[in-house]
Amino acid sequence: MTLRQRYWLAAGAAICLLGASGTAIAPLAAQEQIAPSKTLTPGKGSELTTARCVICHDATHITRSRLSRAEWEDNIQVMIKRGMPIAPDEIPVVVEYLATYYSHAAPPAADSAPVAASAPAAAAEDPVQKLLTTNACMACHALDRKLVGPGFREIAQRYQGDNAAPEKLARKIREGGVGAWGAIPMPPHQQLGSADLALIVTWVMRQK
Repeated sequence: MTLRQRYWLAAGAAICLLGASGTAIAPLAAQEQIAPSKTLTPGKGSELTTARCVICHDATHITRSRLSRAEWEDNIQVMIKRGMPIAPDEIPVVVEYLATYYSHAAPPAADSAPVAASAPAAAAEDPVQKLLTTNACMACHALDRKLVGPGFREIAQRYQGDNAAPEKLARKIREGGVGAWGAIPMPPHQQLGSADLALIVTWVMRQK
């Protein structure tokens, strides 16, 4: 075989290989999906939606969804029947936000800063503040006032002097429950390990 023949044989093989790889890659590319954002898109109603919806659900339950306005309205009504804490005048705000940013026509959003986090950037580096933010604790609890649940200072004051408080609070955070502070249920946080629970409980008890 001459050098020229070898060249064209190699070139033909390369073309065949590219063609084969092209047909193999195309379906994979078509199937590739953008991972759902872990935070809600900033916009009118985003903070209220975070406070009301990211109590029991991870934000990706919303960000991976593409529903019509009617479908979002139905979802909200189902959540209300299951105990979702929301005032009547807040429902249209949440529905409008969801229908605007998470409808069939809305493109998937990239990750952005958590809308529930209002702490300075330096505080975000603190391990306790990071735990409170990523686990949606700040959506229901403020430092010194009641939101959905009691403020952290009120919790610390109630358990002041109780030697069993750390164990009680850790169990409450992990398992959730209802009745200790009212009729609104606290969702479980079973994803938290013992070390993270200890950090949160220690911090809460210092807020008295």
